[in-house]
Amino acid sequence: MKGIVSCIRRHSDPESTDYFIVTHDGTLRTRALRSKLVLGLGELAEMSILEGLVDRFDPVDGPVERERLEKEIARTAGGMLKGALYKKGIGALDAVTERMHAKLEDAMRVLARKLTIGAPIVIRFHNDIDGSSGAYALYKAIAFAVETSEHMEYKPNIMWRMHGSVSYSREDATADVLNCNSFECMEKPLLVILDFGTSEESNRGIEIVRDRFDIVWLDHHPIVEGFEGKRLEHYINPWSFGGDSNYTAGFLSCAFAKTLANVDVDEMAESSLLGDYSEYSKPGAASRRLAALLDLLTSDTRVIAGVKGNLTPEDVDSVIRDRKKSDELIAYAENRVSEMLDLALTSVKVYKAKRAQVYVLDFEGVRINEQERYPLPGRFASKLLGKIEELNSAPAILLLHFGSFVSARMSKRLIGKVELLKRLEQVHSEFPNYVESTGGHSNAASIKLRDDSMKKQIIKITVDKLKEELDS
Repeated sequence: MKGIVSCIRRHSDPESTDYFIVTHDGTLRTRALRSKLVLGLGELAEMSILEGLVDRFDPVDGPVERERLEKEIARTAGGMLKGALYKKGIGALDAVTERMHAKLEDAMRVLARKLTIGAPIVIRFHNDIDGSSGAYALYKAIAFAVETSEHMEYKPNIMWRMHGSVSYSREDATADVLNCNSFECMEKPLLVILDFGTSEESNRGIEIVRDRFDIVWLDHHPIVEGFEGKRLEHYINPWSFGGDSNYTAGFLSCAFAKTLANVDVDEMAESSLLGDYSEYSKPGAASRRLAALLDLLTSDTRVIAGVKGNLTPEDVDSVIRDRKKSDELIAYAENRVSEMLDLALTSVKVYKAKRAQVYVLDFEGVRINEQERYPLPGRFASKLLGKIEELNSAPAILLLHFGSFVSARMSKRLIGKVELLKRLEQVHSEFPNYVESTGGHSNAASIKLRDDSMKKQIIKITVDKLKEELDS
C-alpha cells in the first residue's frame, strides 16, 4: 500500500509521535499512526499496516505515484463538499447568500483539504450568541462530514478557541502560531475567524499569521478602510455583497457550514439573528432557547462542570443534549437578568433631547453579586435598551460604562438619523490620549479607554454630542 506522510504531530515525549498518512489503495484514506520508525514529512512509501503500526517503510522513488496521490487528495477534498445553498426563505438574506455562495465554496474547499491531509486547524469565534451559534453550526457540519466519510480514519486536528475581543491581536496570533508549532505539515495550517476583527487593531495579528496560515475570515461588521483582513483571499463579509450587519456572522457561518454537510442549521441561524438583534429575526421557541443558553455559556463557562475559560462547541453540545441541565441554566439566566433590569431602571440617568432620550448607567452599580459573570456588560446594555423601549415606546440611546469601556446602544429607529459611530469617532479624535479606539455597528458600538481617569468627562462629551444631533 502506497502512502504519503502528510502531517506529523510531535509530543513532549520524544518517543511519542503521531503520523498522519494519506494512503491510496483503491480508496483514499487518511490514518493516524504511531511508528517506532522515524518517518519523514512528505515521504512516499510502500507500507504494510498491522494493528495501527507501520512495520515496514521503504522509500519509493515515484514522482508518478506522488502526482497520482496529490490529484486524489484534491479530488477527495472537493468531493466532500455538498454544495448546498442555504436558503432561509427571506428574500434579502437569500439574495446575499446566493451572491456569496461561490466564495463560500472556495473557502470550504480549503478547509476540506486540510481535513483530508490531517493538517492542524484553529477556529476562533467571538464569545457571544452570534459567534458561538456560527461555531456550533460549523462543528455540527464537520462532525457529520467526518462521521460519514470513508476516507477519514482519524480525529481532526481542530483547536477551537472562544475569543473575548473584537480584534485579532499580536498576542492572539502568536498563541495560534505556538499552538501549531508541534505540527509539521505538507501545507500551511488553517486559521478560521468567525465574527470579529474588522478593525485596524487586527492588522498586527494579521501581519504575523498572513504567511504562516491559510486563512478563512467570516464577518459582518462594517469594513474599516485601513483593515488589512479585507485583502485576504478568503475574507467574506455580506457588506461586500450588497448586505449589511443584519446578515449576521453566525448566519454566514451557517451558510458556510451547509456547503460542507447538509445538516440542519436553522436553529443556529435563527439564534444568531436573534442574538445580534437583526431585523430579519423571527425566533421560535427552540431558537430562543438556544440563544439563551449560548448567551449564558459564553458569558460564564463556570456553569459547565470541568470547563475553565475556553468553551468549545462540543461543550455546548453536551449541555444542549442534557435537557434537565439546560432547563436549570435557562431559569437561572432569566431570573438574574430580570433582577438586574429592575435595579437598572431605578439607577439609570436620563438626558432629554427633542427626538429621543439619552440614558447613562454605571454597570458596576447593578451587578448585585460581583462574583457573577452573567450577563456581560455589552449584552446587558442591549437587554436594557430593549426594556427601556418597551416601557417608553420611544427611541433611545444608552451608554453603559464599566471599567475602561463604554457600550453604546441605539434604537434602530434612529439609524440614518443619528450617526452613532461618527459621534464616537469624534470623541476619539478629541481625546486621543485617553480613548484607545471606537467601533462597532451603526446602532451597537463601544468606546475603549486607555484607562478610566477621564471616563466621566468623556461620557459627558459623548452625551452632549448625541444630544446636539438629536436636537438639530
